[in-house]
Amino acid sequence: MPSILQFVQHPVGETKSDELFDLRDIYDFDSVNLDGYTAINISASCDQRFLAARSERLSGWVSSGGKLLVNGHPMLSFVEGLPKHRKLEFHSTRDLWLTALGSHPIWDGVDRKDLLFNTGVPGQHSFAKLTEIGVAGFYAHAYLVDLPESATEITGIGQGNLPVDISYPLGAGEVIVHLGNDLTAFDRPGTSAQSMTERIFAYLAGNHHLQESLR
Repeated sequence: MPSILQFVQHPVGETKSDELFDLRDIYDFDSVNLDGYTAINISASCDQRFLAARSERLSGWVSSGGKLLVNGHPMLSFVEGLPKHRKLEFHSTRDLWLTALGSHPIWDGVDRKDLLFNTGVPGQHSFAKLTEIGVAGFYAHAYLVDLPESATEITGIGQGNLPVDISYPLGAGEVIVHLGNDLTAFDRPGTSAQSMTERIFAYLAGNHHLQESLR
């Protein structure tokens, strides 16, 4: 049985599993035995009103030692300590520039400029080319506020290095927040961000050997 539970907001029929994770619809939350998992990854698309009504259960699971990865803009507090977000005023790439602020195993060794641009043009492109054909802002275009005192700021955005990726302890567990599209979508072949999905799941699963090989 995989140790990671991934919640999305769309029907998945019977539980879909592979060697990395079990995939479940967020509306199956009440019927899932969370104790069977060491980590949960919540997609940015998930219903936060639904989750907020279940915050006590989710917070208790994290406090007991679970790792929780939250993607997207926090609109409601559905786990204890979850920060809020604020809109970012931006007019140029400088206002969306990403900067490494603190260490975390998911991001260690990842040059943030390799996460900056998206493009619909097929193939691998140099960073110089991406500045011509790419669009910034998919990774993040807002920032987090009201962080827990114990939070580690991991990635900053813009000229003020405002936090968009953070981690904070909750009891014996950890909450990781990425303020943007799902973090698993940012694999960049041929860059320091290649195998980003494997990197994320290696950390969530506690596979330290795989983590080292991906650096």
